[in-house]
Amino acid sequence: MRIRVLVSCLTLSIGAYAQTPAPIVVSPELKAVTLYLNRAELTQQGTVALPAGTSTVRVRGLSNWANQENMEIRFGGEAELMAVGGEAADLPPGPINRAAQDSLTRAAEELERVKAELKALEEERTMWLSNRTLPTGTQASWSAELQKGATLLRTRLVAIQLETNKLTAQQTNLVNQMALLGNRVGQAAKTSNDVVLTVRAARAGTVPLTVRYFTENPERYRYWTPVLDIRADDAARKLNFVMRAQLHNRSFLDWQRVKLTLVNQTLGEEDVSRPELAPWELDFDGNDNVGEGRVDEFRVKGTATGRAAEVVQSTRYVVAEPLTLASNRRRTIELPSLPLQGTPEFLALPKLSDKVFLQTKVTGWEGLQLPEEAKVYHRGAYVGDTKLETRAYNDSLEVSLGFDDRIIVNRAKVEDLSGKAGLSNNRRVRLTYELNVRNLHPEAVRVRVLDQVPISEEKEIQVKVLDTSGAQLDAQTGKLTWIVPLAANTNKKLRFSFEVEYPQDKPVEIINHRVRISSPKFR
Repeated sequence: MRIRVLVSCLTLSIGAYAQTPAPIVVSPELKAVTLYLNRAELTQQGTVALPAGTSTVRVRGLSNWANQENMEIRFGGEAELMAVGGEAADLPPGPINRAAQDSLTRAAEELERVKAELKALEEERTMWLSNRTLPTGTQASWSAELQKGATLLRTRLVAIQLETNKLTAQQTNLVNQMALLGNRVGQAAKTSNDVVLTVRAARAGTVPLTVRYFTENPERYRYWTPVLDIRADDAARKLNFVMRAQLHNRSFLDWQRVKLTLVNQTLGEEDVSRPELAPWELDFDGNDNVGEGRVDEFRVKGTATGRAAEVVQSTRYVVAEPLTLASNRRRTIELPSLPLQGTPEFLALPKLSDKVFLQTKVTGWEGLQLPEEAKVYHRGAYVGDTKLETRAYNDSLEVSLGFDDRIIVNRAKVEDLSGKAGLSNNRRVRLTYELNVRNLHPEAVRVRVLDQVPISEEKEIQVKVLDTSGAQLDAQTGKLTWIVPLAANTNKKLRFSFEVEYPQDKPVEIINHRVRISSPKFR
């Protein structure tokens, strides 16, 4: 009797299992792609025919970089998503996929080893370069010690450089190899990234399905890069911002006439946590802290008439036409160019250079996909690359256009007096400089001329400015600024002079900082 009941129960269990419906398989079509600098957001859409009640739906054809943790799944109609995942989703990869995955893992481990060796070589090179001085006590035999140190340094630095070149080439080959293996992993077994859903429908029918997710991405990969050419006319008053986008399909899915959106930002690197306002502390000695300087000299940028403003450029652009691009392929597309008006200004720093820099202030640039650098063309010729500073003052963007050889500037010291300061034990030095600015343009120009007077870092050293020829003086930095309007084929001379008084038994040195001008700013 008991055996008969057990057999009946077993028969019912087998029957119930056999009657369990097979999963509904759907492969939604890729409809839209949003490219960030370091990731892609994919949107795939399709339809699913559901019976009434609870069903299992297997979604196929997703990217192998798909991350289920950030996946958004939506059913239309009266279908309700009950669960994501399950045993049916845990399918082992196929043999080809497993082999490619194993090779990809080994290549990744080798890449990490190469990176570690490169880091160690860099540390060793830094150590050698930072120990180029002879230790104390070797003066008596400095010649022999110097010769041994120079020989060791020369031979080891050469070996480090050769090994670095070898490892760098190996690193490049590994990165390329991993890209190809990653493509094989994605193409070999699409079922390895299937998503199994449990869905409940109130009644039978066909409902829409939308799957949206971000791709996972190693840090070395870049999905798109903005490229900008700035073309200025002769007068630097009309500029054309020519935009392009270099795309790389790293999603492991072919794009067939997808709606493409470009976002000029890196995803996942912004700190969105709530900031905390720390106490604003004052003390007598701020050398041990990173502070804001003395309270009587504290300043903020901006004034009541023109304050600094953070102008955020638009980071999103929707490509007008649907785009087709095969997996792991590259393509460059043209973005809409924008003609803008510029206000040219000339900048002269005669103490540092006899060249005059031409810059133009551009308004209306908001909404462009600006990269960090741009190639600049002026008068139909390439003049170089310039960095773009998107923190704007009064909504203007400064663009450096190189040198202007039709404005000449020179600087000369015309007075250098030194003597005793009255009845005191101090010594006094008086210096006078003359600047000459000449305009060879056929039209009037405005030149901003910058120079400086010294500032004292010691109480016993007194600096007194005697004459500035009307320049604006920044007392904290010693910077002198003239705004010089020049008619065509005219010149103007500027003078400034100052005195330095100091104890005659203490020599005073002017700290001369080495300066390299690449793209000077007006401020």
